[in-house]
Amino acid sequence: MTNKKHLLVTGLSFNKLADLLISAKTTLPALLIILGAPAWMVGWLVPIRESGALLPQVLISMYLRNNAARYKVWRVGICIQISSVVGILCSAVLLDGFNAGLCILGFLILLSLGRSACSLTVKDIEADVVPKGERGNLVGLASTISGVMTLLVAVPLLIFDDTFKDNALLGVLVCAAVSFTITLLCMFNLKTKVEDNGDDKGKMFSIRFDKTVYQFVFVRGLFVHSALVAPYFMLENGDNAQKLLPIYIAAQALASMCSSLLWGKVADYSAKLTLQIAGVLTIAACVGLLIIESDTLIISAVLFFILSIAHSGVRTGRKTYSLDVKEGQERTELVGFSNTAIGIILLTFGAVYAAIGPFLSFSVVYIMTAMMVVATISTAILPNEK
Repeated sequence: MTNKKHLLVTGLSFNKLADLLISAKTTLPALLIILGAPAWMVGWLVPIRESGALLPQVLISMYLRNNAARYKVWRVGICIQISSVVGILCSAVLLDGFNAGLCILGFLILLSLGRSACSLTVKDIEADVVPKGERGNLVGLASTISGVMTLLVAVPLLIFDDTFKDNALLGVLVCAAVSFTITLLCMFNLKTKVEDNGDDKGKMFSIRFDKTVYQFVFVRGLFVHSALVAPYFMLENGDNAQKLLPIYIAAQALASMCSSLLWGKVADYSAKLTLQIAGVLTIAACVGLLIIESDTLIISAVLFFILSIAHSGVRTGRKTYSLDVKEGQERTELVGFSNTAIGIILLTFGAVYAAIGPFLSFSVVYIMTAMMVVATISTAILPNEK
């Protein structure tokens, strides 16, 4: 492995570690619950986190057409994320209740904007350093390493639960800020430039909006339920949020460590197959949550572990598909357009579920499970990317 690949893998590993530690599915729900923020704020964490990272990408991709130095935009994005985590940490220390929740949501929006710039530009860095056919393995390797590092954070929190007590959450936030900083240092010298085709100057998009683009957006839009359903696993045991946090972080890390390399290899063979397998696992986790009547933390952790494995597959599959199905600026604009569309879809689903939830006589997870069934079946319409 070349020096650039080493730096890229190390940087991506710490970036994924930071993402796991500042997760809108585990850490932030527990933080809001403990601080006494209103319940509706917890329900908005994932839609804000995910859509905020996706909505601006079409505008960023258009900006990048006249700015070939993608690494500069990536650096700005990672600095914004570092600052946002520090802001969340300060909010948790200085405030509580509604004010704390409001400030944390505000910093989460800022964090998501930084992630948006990084998510779009890092794919060009990955594509420049690693050739097609090896990119899924790269994503899997980085996820596995980050899983090991996350366990090194979570396991002490579990073992020394009585010692850390309320300081555990603050420690997790500090580790997230440090991890983002190490990411910046590792990838600072990876300078990637992508030149646009001069024939496309003046056009809004250089990408050809064929069936593949719309099919990818449709299928990926359904697969957002693998993320949207996650907070419900925490909310089912809201009274044990403090105890669940390290368990969920450990489960998520263990899932990443155990499955990411395998997902990467499967994705390098077929990203479509990766999505199909991940979809089935997501459905299994949701069905387990619905039919297993148990308040034990072990059952909750096992189900969340399965969901985390599934979501890791969804992420690896759709990332590898977007990397391989288009090239150059077309790839950048496919990612930008699809991510903005998914951001709108996420906000729409989030608003709908928040609105209908109180009026349903059954759990909204039933609807999300049905949507995942449709998502898994719909992968059949995607053309092969290899």
